[in-house]
Amino acid sequence: MFKGLFAMNETCPVCGHRFEREPGFFQGAMYVSYGLGVGEAFALVLLATTFLTPVIGLPGTIACVLAVHLTLVPGLFRYSRVLWAHLNIGTLDQTDRTLGGHHVG
Repeated sequence: MFKGLFAMNETCPVCGHRFEREPGFFQGAMYVSYGLGVGEAFALVLLATTFLTPVIGLPGTIACVLAVHLTLVPGLFRYSRVLWAHLNIGTLDQTDRTLGGHHVG
């Protein structure tokens, strides 16, 4: 699906499936990314306040949480697009489902 850290292929190199079916298709992935990011940040804050705050204090804990969260952002971006594409595979019409003789969904 991806040809770089953030760049996407237009079509699947194996079956030819078009990833972006219409302009702005992946805008919905922003909501998925937001939900994943909030859940991940909540878990980080919970773990960090439990284990790090008593050892390094609140400013150090905040710095650690921000560093880990920013490190995970590219993965959240990619995974949210993959989830969005898989969630929407059921909305394909029959002509989009069969591409190049390969069944997509």
